[in-house]
Amino acid sequence: MKNQRATGSMKQSSRLILVSLIFNGLLGVSSLSLGAQGVWTQKADMPTGRLWHTSSVVDGKIYALGGRATETLTTEYDPLTDTWTTKAPMPTARFTHSTSVVDGKIYVIGGIRAVYTSPLSIVEEYDPVTDSWTTKAPVPTARHTHASAVVDGKIYVIGGGGSSALWGSFRRAVEVYDPITDTWTKKADMPTARIMFSTSVVDGKIYAIGGVLVTKAGLSTVEVYDPVTDTWTTKTPMPTERHAHASAVVDGKIYVIGGGPEGGASHAGPDGLSVVEAYDPATDTWTTEACMPEPRGLLSACAIGGKIYAIGGKITTKNPHPPGLPTVYEYDTGLTAASPDFNGNGTVDVEDLLRLIESWGQDDPLCDIAPRPFRDGIIDAVDLELLMSCWKQPVDDPTLVAHWALDEIEGDIAFDSAGLNDAVVMGGALWQPDGGQVDGALEFDAIDDSVITGPVLNPASGPFSVFVWVCGGAPGQAIISETDGPAWLSLDLPAGCLTTELTNAGRGAAALASQTTVADGNWHRIGLVWDGVYRILYVDDAVVAEDAQDGLRGSGNGLYIGCGDPLRPGTFFSGLIDDVRIYNRAVKP
Repeated sequence: MKNQRATGSMKQSSRLILVSLIFNGLLGVSSLSLGAQGVWTQKADMPTGRLWHTSSVVDGKIYALGGRATETLTTEYDPLTDTWTTKAPMPTARFTHSTSVVDGKIYVIGGIRAVYTSPLSIVEEYDPVTDSWTTKAPVPTARHTHASAVVDGKIYVIGGGGSSALWGSFRRAVEVYDPITDTWTKKADMPTARIMFSTSVVDGKIYAIGGVLVTKAGLSTVEVYDPVTDTWTTKTPMPTERHAHASAVVDGKIYVIGGGPEGGASHAGPDGLSVVEAYDPATDTWTTEACMPEPRGLLSACAIGGKIYAIGGKITTKNPHPPGLPTVYEYDTGLTAASPDFNGNGTVDVEDLLRLIESWGQDDPLCDIAPRPFRDGIIDAVDLELLMSCWKQPVDDPTLVAHWALDEIEGDIAFDSAGLNDAVVMGGALWQPDGGQVDGALEFDAIDDSVITGPVLNPASGPFSVFVWVCGGAPGQAIISETDGPAWLSLDLPAGCLTTELTNAGRGAAALASQTTVADGNWHRIGLVWDGVYRILYVDDAVVAEDAQDGLRGSGNGLYIGCGDPLRPGTFFSGLIDDVRIYNRAVKP
C-alpha cells in the first residue's frame, strides 16, 4: 500500500508540474518536423589501424577482418561494452576483399595478398561461436576491390578488379554463392564495370553505389539488381561522386559515408570526403546527413540497432600508402528515438506526458526527442512541445516495424498497418470484431489455429520490443514464436508463467521465466524488450522478470502468432489475442 501511495503521489506531483508548464505557455507549438540529421560520437579505437579492410555483424557484435598492414587480423567489437577483442587470424592474408554473413558465419571473398599481386579467388568461412576458419569453394572469377551482398541466404559477388595492377581490367561479373551446397552460379553482369564501390540490400534488392571507372573518374551511379528476375535497373545518382566509401542500411534507407571524389595514386582522392548522404529506395531520392567528424576513405561501415559504425580507413591525402586509422565513429541516425509514444501503446497520452515530466531536466535518451539532431542531453520545453504537437493523434512511428491490430471482420489475412508484413490466418481462427481489448481480436482454439508472418525483425540487430494483448492461454502454449526458432513469448510448464526462449548464441544460454501467470481469463498486456543489455518481460506494463544478456541470437525467420514451432500439438494458444506490435527500439511502459 505504501508503494502504491508513493506512486500516486508522484503522478499527482507530475500533473501539478504539467499544469504549471501549461500556464507558462510551453505547449503552444502545434507542429514540429520529425525529419532531420543524426549525431556522430567517437568510440574506442581498434587495437591496430587499418584500411581496405571489411566489417560484418554477427549476433550484435562487429568483426573487422584483414586490411592493409593487418592482412590476417580478425578483431571483434562489442558496442555494449565499447571494447575490442582479437580473434583467430584469417588463414589467408588479404585486403581489398569483401565479407558477407549467412546464418551467423562470415564469408571472406577475394582480395589481394599484397600490392601488385594477382587477385585471389580464395573463400574462407569464419565461425564466431567456435572462433575457427574453414576453406570453401573458390569464387570462379578472382577479383579485388569488389563488393558482395546477401539475399535469401545466398551471397552475390559483384564487380571489382581483375589484374595485379589496381587500374588494370575492371569486372562487371556477378556470381552467386550458395553456402548450403558450397557452389557458385553465374548471374547477369552489372551494367557498369567498376571498383571501390559499395553494395547494400533493401527489400531483397542489391544497390551498387558509386565507385570509380578504369579512367579514374569517380562515379555517382546507382544500379539495382533484382535476384528474382536477374536484371539490373539504373536509379537516381548520388548527389556526390565518390569511391572508396562505405554504406550501411538503417530503417530501409542506405547511408553512404566518406570516400574520395576521384581516383589516382591516392586511391581515395587528394581531398577526402566527410559527406554522408542517405538514399531512400521507396522514393528513389537522396538527402544530406550530418558529416563525419573528419574526412576519410577506404573505411568500412555496418549498422546495429539504428546506429552506424564507421571503422578505420585513412585521412585521404596524396600519400598512396598511408597508415590505416584505428578510429571508430558511431552515427546515431535518430530513428531509434523518433517517437513520442514512449510506452508503445499506439497513442501519445497522459502516460507518455508523465514519463517525460518525470525526466524533466535530466539526460534521458528515451524522452530526448527534440530538437534535431536527437539527444541534446536534456529533457526540456522543446521535447514537451514536440510531444504535445502529437497529442491524441495517430502516431507515425518509424520504429514500429509491424502492427497487426487484428480488427478484421472476416477473411484469412491479418493486415499489417505499419508495413508490408501482412500475415495469413490459418486453421479457421475466429474474428471477434467487438471482443478485443483494443477494438476487435482473434480467437484461437488450441487445436490448429495460428497466424503466420514473413520475416519482420532480426533480434541480433539491436534493441527491439514486442507487445501484445492476450486473454486466456494455458501452460505450454506459445503466443509468439519464430518459425524454425524459439518462442519470443510463451507460457511455461507446469505453471503457465510468462516466459521468453529468445537467448544469445552462447552454449549456456537459457530461457527467461517470470513468476507471473496471465492465464486467468482476464486481459493482460504482455511484452518482451531487449534494450541492448537486458531482456525484460512485462505484464500490464510492470516488469516481471529481467536478466543481463550478451546479445541475442540472430534470425531472419518469420513468426507464428498463436502457436509454437513447428506447429507442435500443445503449443497452440487457447483464447484471444489482440493488437500485436513489434518495434526496433526499447519501449518502456
